[in-house]
Amino acid sequence: MKTYARIVNCTVVELFSTEGNMAEMFHPDLLWVDITEITPAPQIDWTANFGTLSWVFALPEEHTPDGTLKTLAKKWLTGIGRQP
Repeated sequence: MKTYARIVNCTVVELFSTEGNMAEMFHPDLLWVDITEITPAPQIDWTANFGTLSWVFALPEEHTPDGTLKTLAKKWLTGIGRQP
């Protein structure tokens, strides 16, 4: 059985395992990539880009909710946030 990732806007949006022919199962406009042999296996929301010879998958960037607070703290510590 093979596992496929559906790619939309450089992001894995769906995973599908089958022994069938993907070309016969889905509309040809859908982009499915065989990820059976890729380790670690890409997951939903991973980034997907076609590199020089093959697809390259990566974990999504973590978005921390306190990003604004960290930015303000860095400015304050470096004196950028201070007014004369």
